[in-house]
Amino acid sequence: MGAPAVENSTLPALAQRKMSKKILIVAPNWIGDAVLCLPVVDGCARSWPEADLTVLARARVAELFKARESGVRVLQYEKGNGPWRLGNLLSLGRRLRREDFKLAVLLPNSMSSAMMVWLARVPERVGYATDGRGWLLTHRLKDRRKERGLHQVDYYLGLLVNLGVGRMDRIPRLQLKAKVADTGQTLLRDLGIGKDEIIIGVHPGAAYGETKRWFPERFGAVLERLHGSGRRILLLGGPGEEPLAEQICMRIEHPPVNLVGRTTVSEALALVNQCSLFLSNDSGLMHVAAALNIPQVALFGSSDPQKTAPLNDRAVVIHHRQVSCTPCFKSSCPEDLECLKAITVDEVCGATERLLNEIESDVSAKKGQQQI
Repeated sequence: MGAPAVENSTLPALAQRKMSKKILIVAPNWIGDAVLCLPVVDGCARSWPEADLTVLARARVAELFKARESGVRVLQYEKGNGPWRLGNLLSLGRRLRREDFKLAVLLPNSMSSAMMVWLARVPERVGYATDGRGWLLTHRLKDRRKERGLHQVDYYLGLLVNLGVGRMDRIPRLQLKAKVADTGQTLLRDLGIGKDEIIIGVHPGAAYGETKRWFPERFGAVLERLHGSGRRILLLGGPGEEPLAEQICMRIEHPPVNLVGRTTVSEALALVNQCSLFLSNDSGLMHVAAALNIPQVALFGSSDPQKTAPLNDRAVVIHHRQVSCTPCFKSSCPEDLECLKAITVDEVCGATERLLNEIESDVSAKKGQQQI
């Protein structure tokens, strides 16, 4: 517990050791960030095949790791609120202590995550020295969050780079377990959606706030134009985003299938996996679609695509950097949401239709080959 912390230049090359011990990876607290940390999980698995890897995550995020085809064990926990938060932290520390982990890799920047593994008496604790928590880490790295152009994936991978891990795949990949993928097919069948239909998934929300949410009336206008024979539109999203979906549905003549707030995380993953195309703001489900290699159109307002763009060569990102105040990273806007107003219905329709034309051409070509 009292081992001295070391800076980047003197970090031991843990990757060169034979790691036959238990390693704990503490996951971020949001779905999108959890997707972006998948290269760290996979990098640990490849670098230390002898190790016993465990991902620790909050309940909703744990669903993502549990749905994934992987040999990594998943532990879930509840954060606790108010006066219960400290009690939960102490309880979790004791629980982890019994597991006898030897190395902890901390992906969140919070003080509580560092305190948790310190309480668990994990002898080697690796993380960024943020929020005054450096004294709780044995291997502390300089905070890089303000580094220009640094993608969040590379921020996370920096933890492994500084441990001596090399040859990492930086693209998040989400292969769902067969039973999860089958759930998506079952849900679509129950909704009366045929297997030959083009499914357009839409996530009009974003957990961070209004500055990342394009306007419901503009989403509605796009969806009305996308409506056509052989196309079905699914609205997806989490609890609290139902009003956005209702506003969209009220504004259009051909309402989509509205599943916002009506699915579990695992079901949402399974449905995104069935999509032919995904349209969204910068959100967790945007990163899910990218990791599933779904063609997509991603809309950015206050956030920066250089930091959180979907890592998907089939993605079209729309972001008007000429708006002087973007990216501001604020959750509420003092400037009348100019960054989002700059995104027009025509350009979103144009980008989406171009992808759809490619997808529908591919589908027609495959059907023609089957008939020969």
